[in-house]
Amino acid sequence: MPYGISREDGGDSPSNDKWMEECVIKVMKSGKDKSSAIAICKTTLKKKKDNTKEASITIDKYIELLQ
Repeated sequence: MPYGISREDGGDSPSNDKWMEECVIKVMKSGKDKSSAIAICKTTLKKKKDNTKEASITIDKYIELLQ
């Protein structure tokens, strides 16, 4: 699913789409609805730019805080 990632953040590339899909599933499991999960994941990816590993760590820390 394309998520509308901006070009400067790598665009809707296969790797960004894969990361977003995994992120959205993780965030939804923590109790957020899909649109909120997408917004959280897009914001995190944008802040971390091309570093999806660091973005994943940030999401994991966010989910820990929710629990």
